Amino acid sequence: AILRIKLRHLDEYAAARNKAAAYYDNAFANNPKIKTPVRPKNSTHVFHQYTLVLSGVDRNKLKEHLASKDIPAMIYYPLPLHHQKAYANPRFKDTDFPFTVPLCKNVISLPMHTELDEETLKYITESVLEFVK
Repeated sequence: AILRIKLRHLDEYAAARNKAAAYYDNAFANNPKIKTPVRPKNSTHVFHQYTLVLSGVDRNKLKEHLASKDIPAMIYYPLPLHHQKAYANPRFKDTDFPFTVPLCKNVISLPMHTELDEETLKYITESVLEFVK
């Protein structure tokens, strides 16, 4: 019953998340140390997560900085799959995964949900940018 009600608002929820993503995109557009998610023009995105790729930034210190400001940033995939016990196999080397390994060291996800208002987005983006100079 709950899902039946929520499904009626699915397009609104996706639009709200896209609005928040656009705010993030604009806020970080000119920072060379932050790469925002790529959105192909021929597709849509619902932004279950909004993940940044950092360059030359201590991701763990940024996470701590944001936590000190009550901003819940997440590192969803801290280890590549081949480093996890269930999938460990000596035949796999880091060099076999030239994109995965660096991404696992340099990505962080910012808050993303349907209730992010402009004041909150401004607080989050300013907090990120004060750390990533």
